[in-house]
Amino acid sequence: MIALSANIKKYRLEKEMTQTQLASVFNVSEQAVSRWENGNTYPDIQLLPAIADYFGITIDELMGMENYKDKRETDKIIALVKENERKGLIGDNVKILQDAAVKYPKNYVILNFLVNQLNFEWCDDETKMRANHEKAIEIADRILDECTDQIIRNTANFEKINSLELLGRTEEAIELAEKLPLISMSYEFKLKDLYTGEKLKLHCKEALMAYVQNMYSIVQRMSDLGFQDESMSIEDRISVCKKSLEILNVVYEGEYGNESWILAKTHRYIAAMTVLIGKTEETLYHLEEAAKYAVLHDTLPEKQTLHSTLLSGYEVKKASLFKSHSFTECGELFDRLKQERYDIVRDTERFKAVLGKITPYVDDTAKQNRFNCPIGIEGFSY
Repeated sequence: MIALSANIKKYRLEKEMTQTQLASVFNVSEQAVSRWENGNTYPDIQLLPAIADYFGITIDELMGMENYKDKRETDKIIALVKENERKGLIGDNVKILQDAAVKYPKNYVILNFLVNQLNFEWCDDETKMRANHEKAIEIADRILDECTDQIIRNTANFEKINSLELLGRTEEAIELAEKLPLISMSYEFKLKDLYTGEKLKLHCKEALMAYVQNMYSIVQRMSDLGFQDESMSIEDRISVCKKSLEILNVVYEGEYGNESWILAKTHRYIAAMTVLIGKTEETLYHLEEAAKYAVLHDTLPEKQTLHSTLLSGYEVKKASLFKSHSFTECGELFDRLKQERYDIVRDTERFKAVLGKITPYVDDTAKQNRFNCPIGIEGFSY
């Protein structure tokens, strides 16, 4: 009966009563109470109202139904949040989670999701974005003060670091980040020594995908797309970006599945730089590759089995990229191709073919508007 046995014991102990004393209240044997608390038997159904009334709680609380209902409600809320993330409806998520946090103020899963969405929401109003990050820090601190679940605490701490970074409070972010565990202390790394058989194979494939994506991210960061390292030429940045593609290909061998969006963006980054130095043939090649992987991502099947040497037989389900806006990968590429930088190749047949390939997967809003999320030096958007 959900959590009846545990709750009888919980509320008995809260009253600082022995099993003998509780048995006396309800005119049953001490052994009967012991069996109730062990889950071997349950009280007569006619006794439940009296037991609940004695403890000053509802029958639902005695049975554990409140927690059960809360979990079901939480699951529904999180499912809606994740679906909205795929659609880019982050503002809607913030409102949903703020309302849920009022209703369930001690639900740290919901609070963690709220912190994440406050950090993730993107808008033109810098004041609002800063307020979001400040609020995220406030909620994260509350989680860290109150919650004892280490997994939830780890997530809150990580999000707090993101908030500090987004607010430009870099030194505070570094101080917290330096206390995060090493890769060698992660569960992905350690479980490879503990699992065996099929469980080990599955874990290694999943861990490998996680590590290669992180390694890609590190190498991509080395390409200095923010143009902070004046010693790097554009050619240097292009070269490092290409290395990041090679890293992914070692594991995926050209069959990228859900990670196709990474290829679409990276080829787009390279094209945005090669065109600046007049390498038109290379620019068109990378735009073609960007279009190929953008379409591939936007048309992924519901399930796909990978065949690369390291991931052979691993089945992935379609997972739409979580976004802070509503564009598809094709929509993002379509938007970037409006930039003046591409005027030197705009009239070529290959450029027109790229547009023709992605346009069927671009919604009318993307065709009419320009969404520009700058990355890099001022005015330099990839």
